[in-house]
Amino acid sequence: MAAPLALAQAICPLNGQPLKAKGVKSYQTLGQMPVLDNGRVKPLDTYARNLLIQFSGKDTYERRPAIAWFAALLFAPEGTKADKVFLINHQDIPAALGLGPDAHRRYSFQQIEKAYPKLLELAQAAQNIPEKERGIVEMEIIRVFENARLYAKLSQEFLFAFAHEDFTIEDKYTAGYLHLPPDQSQFSFLDIALRAGDIRAAIADVDQKDRGQWTMAERQTVQLLSNLFHWSLNYKNLPLALVPQSGHPNTWLSPWDAIAKDFTKTSTRQLVDLWRNMAVAYWNGEQLEFDMAGQAYLEILHGRLSSGDIKKINKFPLELAYHGWRPFLLAKIFYMFALAFFVGSFIFAGRWCYACAWAVIIAGFIPHLSALAARIIIMGRPPVSSLYETFVFVALITVVLGILIERFNKQWLGLVVAGISGTVLLFIASKYSAEGDTLKMLVAVLNSNFWLATHVTTITMGYGAACVAGILGHIWLVQAALNKKQEVLSNTYAVMMGILGLALTLTFLGTNLGGIWADQSWGRFWGWDPKENGALMIVLWSAMLFHARIAKMIGPVGMAAGTVLGMVVVMWAWFGVNLLNIGLHSYGFTSGVANTLLAYVVCEIIFLAVTIKVYDLRHKS
Repeated sequence: MAAPLALAQAICPLNGQPLKAKGVKSYQTLGQMPVLDNGRVKPLDTYARNLLIQFSGKDTYERRPAIAWFAALLFAPEGTKADKVFLINHQDIPAALGLGPDAHRRYSFQQIEKAYPKLLELAQAAQNIPEKERGIVEMEIIRVFENARLYAKLSQEFLFAFAHEDFTIEDKYTAGYLHLPPDQSQFSFLDIALRAGDIRAAIADVDQKDRGQWTMAERQTVQLLSNLFHWSLNYKNLPLALVPQSGHPNTWLSPWDAIAKDFTKTSTRQLVDLWRNMAVAYWNGEQLEFDMAGQAYLEILHGRLSSGDIKKINKFPLELAYHGWRPFLLAKIFYMFALAFFVGSFIFAGRWCYACAWAVIIAGFIPHLSALAARIIIMGRPPVSSLYETFVFVALITVVLGILIERFNKQWLGLVVAGISGTVLLFIASKYSAEGDTLKMLVAVLNSNFWLATHVTTITMGYGAACVAGILGHIWLVQAALNKKQEVLSNTYAVMMGILGLALTLTFLGTNLGGIWADQSWGRFWGWDPKENGALMIVLWSAMLFHARIAKMIGPVGMAAGTVLGMVVVMWAWFGVNLLNIGLHSYGFTSGVANTLLAYVVCEIIFLAVTIKVYDLRHKS
């Protein structure tokens, strides 16, 4: 299944003497280094952030930014072995591994490495179970195992840069013809690899001799070459693709693979050597040398990048700013303040709470909109291709609708809608962002910008409108249960009907556009695809409500209750169809969501039962 999990070698620079790395204070240059990951060229800062989230569920470690922790993992991995960065969500797994309970559910590589035989056994058993039959425990075991393996591989990325006993040269003659310092006995893999040509030349005739006739220098030289070969085999195919291959700009290699496959190119040697310089500068705490090596690396790198990759790298400052500002967190906080001011309006007299609520809604909307615009620029497509993206996009749509409602209504209705929907949807989105990278590439068949922009954007706007209609239905039922004036009820009802009509229009158009997109993308319209049928259910449910209202089969109470149940239909289309784990363009199986979805449905039924019962009692009295 996998090679043994272990750090291959402890890094011991400076002629084998173990020291603690001094590190540097600024990682700005390192964070701007490009890396190819999951089909996208991204800043190393983004890679580090996503990696730490994947491991620990957080994008910082002990208040250190992810890139600082990642630098330690790359350049001084021994110092990170005790860092508790591995989140284990299920309490039975640590017990099975012989690990004690941890209040924060996080464990170190040091702990996991000791339990590796048992972890390997459990992971192999879990992987032998068909994927669709795996439970939460099996999936969590595999996740922990894969994370530990990834950590181990990343810890090996720069072993080539430091001296090791496998590259010991005690014979001064050998050191001399290899042009190595005579006062040093241990060297790095890179030191020897850069002189591989000289080594081969020195032993060109050795095969013609009997092994017993070899000189000390020849024995040492042959051993060096053998160690080079074995190290190259041991550390090939490592995950960090930092170096684009010369002549093949779309193929990126790890430093180890660049040494093995592309080391005849002068620029490749320079790039790898500059990474070595950064690693050594990190150990010595030399900030200037660290940054200078990084800048020199970027200058050489630009010469072998494709024009497309250069355009992507030019967007790195925007991407780094996007991650650094945390715009969605900022927006969520402002939306929460809007709700707080609404509650305050019942306590404090005057209109100042209303004015403040308006201000914070706009203050939240600005970073919310800016973040989505940044995502569009970075990815070059509409931001609606994953569950996470649909949540932040639909949140924006609901806030926009809330602002428009309040612009014409001026009775708190729109501000409450914007505050509730923005807060809740961004809170849900933050749960999905904890899974790692939220800026993912589309699969080729879906990467059709025109149809993606029309179909998916329209349908998700319909989701947003249906959610707003459902929130207004909740508000109307609460107002009716509290025996509000007819004028207030009529106002809320009119807005609810208008938004429901908008939801029907958008979901109808989006569903039809989906069929056209399917035909253009793979030559046929949708078959029985759960996601599209989920969207169609929203259309049919909304249309049924309007027909029932026109036919006087239901009144305002039934209409409000119908919009509330319409939110249940939306959640089924949004979440429920993923539980089937089938379909042409499902967002993917969403583990653990079934119970939450069921709990939500039960809560809505209880809400309807209570509010309608209270309304009936008040109405009769």
